[in-house]
Amino acid sequence: MNILFHFRTQGTGAEGVHIAGIANAFRRLGHRVVFSSPSGIDPSRSAGENPFRQGRRGLLARLAAQAPGVFFELLELGYNIFAGWRLRALLQQEKFDLIYERHAFFLCVTSLLAQRRHLPLIVEVNELAGDERVRADPWLLPLARIADRFTFQRAQLIAVVSPHLQRRIEAMGIRKEKIVVVPNGVDEQSLETRADGTAIRQRYQCENAVVVGFAGWFVPWHQLDTLVAKFAALARANPQLRLLLVGDGPLRTDLEAQATALGIRDQLLFTGPVPHAEMPSYLAAMDICVVPHSNAYRSPIKLFEYMAVGRAILAPRTEPIALILRDGENGLLFELENGDSLRSQLAALVSDATLRARLGGQARTDVAERHTWTQNAREVIGRVFPQTPVEDTNSLR
Repeated sequence: MNILFHFRTQGTGAEGVHIAGIANAFRRLGHRVVFSSPSGIDPSRSAGENPFRQGRRGLLARLAAQAPGVFFELLELGYNIFAGWRLRALLQQEKFDLIYERHAFFLCVTSLLAQRRHLPLIVEVNELAGDERVRADPWLLPLARIADRFTFQRAQLIAVVSPHLQRRIEAMGIRKEKIVVVPNGVDEQSLETRADGTAIRQRYQCENAVVVGFAGWFVPWHQLDTLVAKFAALARANPQLRLLLVGDGPLRTDLEAQATALGIRDQLLFTGPVPHAEMPSYLAAMDICVVPHSNAYRSPIKLFEYMAVGRAILAPRTEPIALILRDGENGLLFELENGDSLRSQLAALVSDATLRARLGGQARTDVAERHTWTQNAREVIGRVFPQTPVEDTNSLR
């Protein structure tokens, strides 16, 4: 099939990984994908790039950070005009069989075009207005909800990453049958060979250490300060313990100062931003991979990438994460917003290499069997086109 894939994001960071992951999976299944976005970027090349790098942020991102909230929301509403013009032009240039769209606040023109052209529309939803989030709730929240309902009513399928989002959309009066929960995943090509972290451990002189690690951006919602504090409680009594922070972001200086104040600066290792293609080697250099914080509606991509390298995982007990991790079987869970719980579970992993190996091995098996982008793509395509044959290029068995 010919798939028109529309998104209104920068196409960098985790969102870029998600977009590229599902689009590349469509291609592996034998479909053609054409991207449409305000920047014209191809996430297959920009996935995982540092969204905080100077000059990286596009016009929309700069406006989001600097413009008054209501003004930026009016621009988001106005984007429907630009998107409508661009999408209409693409639909006139060639025949498409499906439109796939990453949901964005106030975005509704795509559903109108799909309805008029009798094209099936799949809408992927990662968050909804009204949930706790990084940006404040929209000033024009009623309009955002009207746009959501308009889009969801016209979509053939709504793919959500968590049961929380499913319940929220059902509460809008949308039929349950057209909503499917599809947690995030991992590129199965990263599973074809085991990543080797030896060179990374040598680079940071931690060959004989127990390495606790995090990969992502240093921003407030990850609560890295809590991780550093609880790591410090263990590290002061264990000089061979290291905390490897892979990534970058506005809080790096604060984290360095915190580690210095806690007396563990020499045990804290910063890599800086890493190309996404090299990420498996950095994750494989860790003995314990941590998700310090999440919430009721997010499905953290890092969780699946941690699983893919076969390392022990420590993550908060949220509903979306508990769908993937079974406590004590393929990971350990701690209670959300409970620093003591995080510390005690981290201590259990630090002290038990056998436990780490067992949890990591099961996590890798589970992600390969259940949580790849190709499995996700097959799921959503099959819901809309149940009789469509697909080319299975998955090399994992």
